[in-house]
Amino acid sequence: MVRPSWVARASARWVVGLLAALVLATWCAPPAAAHTKLQSSAPAAGSTSDGPVDEVALTFTLPVTSLGDGIVIAGPAGTVTADVATAEGGLVLVATPAEPLAAGDYTVRWTAAAQDGHPLEGTFGFAVAGTGTGTGTGTDPAPSEPAPGKPEETAGGSPHTGHEGDGGMDHDMGHDAAEMDSPAADAAAVVTRVGSAAALWGGLVAAGALVFAGLVLRGPDREDVPVVLRTVRWTGPLILVGLTVQVAAGSVHLAHGDLAAAVSPTSIAASLTGTTRWALGLQAVGATAIAVGAWRTLPGSWLAILGSVLVGAGHVLGGHSNTAEPRWVVVIADVAHLAAAATWVGGVVATVILLRQRRRDGRALDAALLGARFSVVAAVSVAVVGAAGVVLAVEILDRPAQIWESAWGLLLLAKVAVVAVVGAIGTYNHFRVVPKLAARRSRIRSARKASNLLRRSAGRETSLMVVIVLITAWLVVASVEG
Repeated sequence: MVRPSWVARASARWVVGLLAALVLATWCAPPAAAHTKLQSSAPAAGSTSDGPVDEVALTFTLPVTSLGDGIVIAGPAGTVTADVATAEGGLVLVATPAEPLAAGDYTVRWTAAAQDGHPLEGTFGFAVAGTGTGTGTGTDPAPSEPAPGKPEETAGGSPHTGHEGDGGMDHDMGHDAAEMDSPAADAAAVVTRVGSAAALWGGLVAAGALVFAGLVLRGPDREDVPVVLRTVRWTGPLILVGLTVQVAAGSVHLAHGDLAAAVSPTSIAASLTGTTRWALGLQAVGATAIAVGAWRTLPGSWLAILGSVLVGAGHVLGGHSNTAEPRWVVVIADVAHLAAAATWVGGVVATVILLRQRRRDGRALDAALLGARFSVVAAVSVAVVGAAGVVLAVEILDRPAQIWESAWGLLLLAKVAVVAVVGAIGTYNHFRVVPKLAARRSRIRSARKASNLLRRSAGRETSLMVVIVLITAWLVVASVEG
């Protein structure tokens, strides 16, 4: 049986120390209060103005950027022609109708991006009474906190796009509000998340496989480093394809289902501004470096290693670390979570590919030694993923009830459940499969059967990890509001 080495014991002590540090940081951290959301509206949601309304103003807790049309007003005669501009450094979005809003019921639909690129959207209604022709914002000048569902605020359905204010530049609204929920727009939102998941999967596998090649493949197993690096090389095109799909589908969604927007420079530019431009740009540059920089040796693949770092930086830049406080805690937790997840995911994928390649080539493989080495790395990675995930959840959620009241919380619970299953499989491998491999390593036929057992188990882990990444793609655009 393979006995734990000093590396395993040192790793255990390191994990305990890391968990203690993260728990302390979480305990000492102040409550998260830096989430971007709609704070108020004028006219207020559900209110009735006594006279014509000459503008609709939305005030947010943090600066935002108009996405797509920004604000669409639908009234008794259909969509109202209006210009949309930002004010007060991006804290306020203002829609100015060409003519003051006369008597009738109105519905306002808005789309905006937070500073971290996360999309926000919602709807609310108000009424205008009387038949006067004067201007004004009605009898509700003091904005009130939106009631639940009125306005209805979500963070889903839009790609990760946004920019740092438009300097007051007006946007003429030309889309019918009824078209904003078209099947094409909904399908584009789904495709956007699939593209995001593909790019995330490629980045995780690339970084994790490089770590696997450096930490797990030692001694005679180094001959398989080129096999792992070949896998790394192919993740570059996968990331680029995922990013392309994400941007193109995101443009279609912002255009409310207009398929021509997928190739429209104007629509694409609208989804590549501010933080999102940098986040996707870093990932694209990193993916290119991975595709051209993965060579036959690990030292010779320094460009691919740099590319993996750039891809990871792009993911962090497009995450909650841009707004959540305290910033240093969130950034450290975000980086640790991403790095540990990559080590875990990439290592499992590399194990599956390596076992299959050895089986096809008819080459012997000491699966016991390989499994023992990776189980130590995987154990550390799982511990870091769990600890960092707890820190991020504490900082992102405003209150514990959002775990079961919000779409974000429910998706998080689903992700945790799948991660728990994968962790259980890994634990079984560590305590049951690896000892079996060690006991049978002297018998060729038994060793081959045990190797197949490890391969099948790792294959199941890989399938579940794909599910985890897909859930994550939905998580980053889900609402944390109940």
